[in-house]
This record gives sequence, structure tokens and C-alpha cells, in this order.
Amino acid sequence: MGSRSKMGFVAGFLLFVIGGGAAVYLGSRPSASPGAAAAPRAQVVYATAAIDTGTPGLTAVTAGTVTTKMVDPAVLPVNAVTDTTQIVGGVAAAKIPAGTILTTDMFPAPQTRIGTVVIPPGKRALALRLEAVAGVAGFVGAGDLIDVYGVSKGGDPAGARVQLVMQAVEVLKVNGTGLPAAQGQADAPNLIYLLAVTPADAERLIFLVEFNKLYFDLVAKGEPPVVTPGAGPAEALRGL
Repeated sequence: MGSRSKMGFVAGFLLFVIGGGAAVYLGSRPSASPGAAAAPRAQVVYATAAIDTGTPGLTAVTAGTVTTKMVDPAVLPVNAVTDTTQIVGGVAAAKIPAGTILTTDMFPAPQTRIGTVVIPPGKRALALRLEAVAGVAGFVGAGDLIDVYGVSKGGDPAGARVQLVMQAVEVLKVNGTGLPAAQGQADAPNLIYLLAVTPADAERLIFLVEFNKLYFDLVAKGEPPVVTPGAGPAEALRGL
């Protein structure tokens, strides 16, 4: 065999060895499947419809206003609810818009016997009975904000005065359930208002109820605080 033939034989043998090794390597690699590259997903609980303040978690679950879905873990809140059983013992602390991913702080444990009132941190729930007109004639319900006016009658009419004493006070409940059937009726009964107030504000309100009189007004959402001069006989009769 000539030298040129020998060199050709060796080159062919090397190509055979290299090719066979490459085939073995490629054959040993795991085959990629279409689902292998899918990004990981995490289960969350979200609101399928708006949930009102004070709604028990169990009610939301049984009514189908919450359900589960899979999301990208990158958008998952730290305290996200991952199973509906996590909210069945709580109540909605605030109104929850549809589509919201639920978090555990949205459904805290109930703080009252009836289980549907959540008292804001630092506040107390104070119950007051007012005549219908003085209490905005039944137009105020749970979740509304009211201003509170104190009416100081005194023994001398000249010393009587009306003053705005508190602003944007949260109403937790009215009459234990909500609005009466017909608002603005002249013969409507007195209503019980459950208000979220600080202990110091509770003292002032109790004093006004026991020794003077209260009036409420209904505050539009987002309305800023105001400063008023108060009104006595002179101010009330002053011309515009």
C-alpha cells in the first residue's frame, strides 16, 4: 500500500471515529419536549366580582365571587391568598374591586359578635341613637362618611350655638343592618349609628348626646376638610 493510500485510510478512519462519537453524544442528550420550557405558574385567589365591605369570606366563596387562577409568580403579592380556605373565617375590611388578587389582610378576623364589622386600627365602634332628620333621614349607610355637628342649647338662647366638631367620620353600620326601606320619610324611626371614632372623640360625642344634641351630614367621597366659624344667634340671622 502506498503512502498516499495509507494517509487516506487513516483520515477515513478518524472521520469514522469522530462521527460515531458525535452520534453517541447527541443520542445521549435528553430530548426537548414542547412543555419543558413552560414558565412556572402560581395559584392565587382573586375576586370575580366586586366584594362589599363587611362581606364574610365564607359568603364570598359560596357565592362564587372569588375563585382561583394561575399567574406568573413575579406578580404574586407577598401575602397573596393561594386557597379559598384562607379567607373563610374573615370579613372584607374594605370594598374589593373585581379582578383584584386577594391578600390575607383584606379578610381579617371579625371583631364583633355579628362578625361583619371591622373596626379600623386605633378606633372604637361607638353606637349613637339619632332622630331620623338629624341622622340624615336614613340616607347614610355602612361605608359612608359623615360630618358631625354639635348643637349647644344652653339655658340662655343667646348662648346657643351650632359647631362642626368632627369631619369625615366612618359609618360602620346603621341600625345593625343598613339603610331603612324608605329614606327621607317624615315618620321614619330613630336609627342606631355605629361610628368609628377615637376614644377622645367618643368622649366628646357622648357629652353632646347627653347634654346637648347632634346633627350629621353626608360627605361626598374625596371631599377635603373644611374650616367653619360655627353659628350662634347672631351668625344664623346674619344676611348674605
